[in-house]
Amino acid sequence: MEDQLILGRYRLIAEAGSGGFATVQLAWDTLIKRRVAIKCIRLDEQRTAPVEPGVPAKMPGLEEAQTAALLSDSSIVGVYDFEVSDGVAYLIMEYVDGMSLTNVLRECGDDIDADVVAYVFSTVAHALEIAHGNQVLHLDIKPDNILINRQGQVKVTDFGLAKLSDAAGFGQAGGGTIGYMPLEQMRLEALDERCDEWALASIAYEMIAGENPFWARDLAAAERAIEDAELVLPSLCMDGIEPEADDVLFCALDPEREERYPTVVEFAEELEPCLGSARRGQKKLAQLVGWASRDDGEDEQDAPGEPTEPWRLVDRIPVVPWDGVMRALAAIGGAVLAGLALTNIPQAGGWTSPVFWATLVAVAVICGIVPHVGALVALVLLALALIMGNALLPGIIVLVGAGAWWWTFGRFGKEQAVAMVTPASTGAISFGLVTPFVIGGMMRPRYAIVAAAWALGLNLVLAGMGSGTLAGWDALTFAGLSGENVGANILGLLARPVTWGIAVGWMAAAGIASWAAERDTAVSVFIGAVGGMAAIVAGTVVGVLLDPLAGGFAAGLPLYLAACGAGVGGFVLGMIGRRFVDEGEEPDFDE
Repeated sequence: MEDQLILGRYRLIAEAGSGGFATVQLAWDTLIKRRVAIKCIRLDEQRTAPVEPGVPAKMPGLEEAQTAALLSDSSIVGVYDFEVSDGVAYLIMEYVDGMSLTNVLRECGDDIDADVVAYVFSTVAHALEIAHGNQVLHLDIKPDNILINRQGQVKVTDFGLAKLSDAAGFGQAGGGTIGYMPLEQMRLEALDERCDEWALASIAYEMIAGENPFWARDLAAAERAIEDAELVLPSLCMDGIEPEADDVLFCALDPEREERYPTVVEFAEELEPCLGSARRGQKKLAQLVGWASRDDGEDEQDAPGEPTEPWRLVDRIPVVPWDGVMRALAAIGGAVLAGLALTNIPQAGGWTSPVFWATLVAVAVICGIVPHVGALVALVLLALALIMGNALLPGIIVLVGAGAWWWTFGRFGKEQAVAMVTPASTGAISFGLVTPFVIGGMMRPRYAIVAAAWALGLNLVLAGMGSGTLAGWDALTFAGLSGENVGANILGLLARPVTWGIAVGWMAAAGIASWAAERDTAVSVFIGAVGGMAAIVAGTVVGVLLDPLAGGFAAGLPLYLAACGAGVGGFVLGMIGRRFVDEGEEPDFDE
C-alpha cells in the first residue's frame, strides 16, 4: 500500500481546502502517529524559473517554510518539513483540529461577545508581535488564516505572502485579500508592520460590528471603501466594549499609515483594556467551535491507528441538568454549614425557633441561586459561632480565610463554592475524605490544588470541634461547641503525624484526580480513582505508623476503608461536576 502514501509516509484522510495553485490535505503521519496538514503546491517551469541568469529560482512554498521556521510560538501554526517530489512541493504543517475564524463568524456570529473578541485579538496580536520581532510581515491577516482548535486556542497560519526584512526594508507585497489590506499594500508601496496592524484592526472591527465595511469587488472599489468608510462606533455594537475602544480602532484603521500606532504592540496595549476577558473568551470560543463542529453533520474519516470514538466518562453519564446538580450540592453543603453554625449561636433560638429555620432556609436558597455568595454567608456564620463559643482565634481565622477565599478564588464559579462547602456535607457523615476526589474530578488542575487547600483548612476546623480526625466531623455527635476547646483541639491535631499524613494524601489525591479528569480516558479514570485512593491510604499509613497515639497499623483500618470508598464515589461525583464545568466558565483571576 506504499503507493497510497505521500512521500512514502503520509496517508491521505481528506481534502481540507483548495485555492490558487495549492490544495491542503489532511493526512496521517504513519511514522510519528499524528495528524498533519499538507499544503500541496503543483510546480511548473514558469513559476520555478530563475528571475535572472545565475540567480536561484524561488521555489513556491519554500519561503513560507523558511519564514515559519523562524516563528516558533503556540499562537502560530508550526511547519514541520518541506519536500519536493514529482513536480509537487509539499509543506508539512501542524494540523489544527477545529475551524477558521471565518466559519466561526458565519456559524456563530450572534454568540461572539467582548470576551471572545478579547481573546482572538490578543492572540493574533501576540503572533504578529513574534513575527515582527523576527523582521517578518504576514501581509495576509484575515479570518481564513486564523484557526481555532477545539480547546479554543487561536493560531495564525499561512505565511505564504510574508516578507522578510533586509537592509532595504520590506519592499512591496505580492498579493493580499481585499477587506484586510490597507491602501499602501494595494498600491504596492513599501510596507512596514502597520500594514498587519490595519488588517488586525479590520478583523477586530468585523468581529464587533458583525460586518467588514472595506470589502469590495476590485481594488479600485476597495480603495474607495477605505477612503470613504462610514464606521459605526464599535462600543455601540457590542456589550462589554468600552467607549475608549472607538478611538483606538479608528486610529489603527486610519487610511494614512502615519496616523496609526507605530507598532502592533502599542495598538494592543491600547485596545485590550477596552475589551472583555481573554481568559473567558478562550473558554467560550472552545464551546462555539465544539458546538459548530457537532452541528455540521460531517463525519471526518478517521486516520489509521486513531481511536474512532475516544472514551470519555462524562459522555457516559446520563444527560441531566448539571447546573441544577451543582446548585443543589452548593445548597446542601451551605445548609449543613449554616445549621452547624446556627446550632451554636444562642440568638438563633435552637431547632425549635422560627429564626433558626428561616435563616437556614435563606442560606440554602442563596447557595442555590448564587452559590459563591451563599457559601460566603455560611462561612461567616460559622466564624461568628466559633467566636461566640469562646473559640476566638479559630473564628477569626475562619472569618479572614473566608473573605480571602471568596475574593481570590471563590467568587469565580459554582464549582469553587461547591468545593468549599463539601467538607461540611461529607464530613457530617464522617466521609470527609471524599472531598479531594470531588474537587479533583470537578476542577482544572491549576485550580484543584488551591481549592483542596482551602477545603482542607475548613475540614481541620470542623475536626477540631470534637471528632479529632480529618475523615469527618460527625454532625450527630459533635454539632455543639459547648465545652469544646476548638483552638486546643486544632493545635492537638496539627501536632499529630497522622494528621499531616492524611493532609499530604488529601492534596495528592486532589492533584491526581484532577490530572485524570483533565485527560478523561479509560486509563486516566482508573488512575484517578486508584491513584487517589493509594495516595490517601499511603499518607494515612505513614501517619499512623509515626503517630504513637494512633494505635498502630490495624487501628487505622477504618481510615483505609474510608479512603477506598472516597476514591470511588468522590471521583465519579467530581467527574459529574466536570461535565457542568466543561459547559460553563473557568474562573478569571484577572478581574
